[in-house]
Amino acid sequence: MVAKKVLLVGNFGVGKTSLIRRFVLNEFSEDYISTIGVRVSSKLVQYKNEEIKLLIWDVAGTHNDEKIPKSYFLGASAAMYVFDVSRAETYNNITSYIKNIKELSGLDKVTVVGNKKDLLTQEAIISLQETIAEPIDLITSAKENDNVEDAFLKLAAQAIK
Repeated sequence: MVAKKVLLVGNFGVGKTSLIRRFVLNEFSEDYISTIGVRVSSKLVQYKNEEIKLLIWDVAGTHNDEKIPKSYFLGASAAMYVFDVSRAETYNNITSYIKNIKELSGLDKVTVVGNKKDLLTQEAIISLQETIAEPIDLITSAKENDNVEDAFLKLAAQAIK
């Protein structure tokens, strides 16, 4: 078994903690509890006949240009940028956010995930995908458990490359 550190980063309130809770514990709560600093969870996953222990770093959400400590990024094998599909301020500057994550982590690729798809119609999601400056890997809903496992399996695949 191999252990890999993976990061979830993005603005406050986009659902990073909810995605992790859904993936690790299969739980969802409507209550918003702000992450302070970083919270680490782990889960064993199977990917291509390999067992991987994902050490999932839930990095506290930021406001606009607020900086995340570089130390959080050290040793990361993969990163996921999470935005809220219903809040434009979480994806308007997506290119600069992703560039910053790549610079801090040294990673070539960042998985991009739009969360809270349950708040938009399918037509609105398609329109959103056409307007966002970066390719979106997945649109998820932690609440409805839609594409959550797929998002973390993408992270696992990225982590072992």
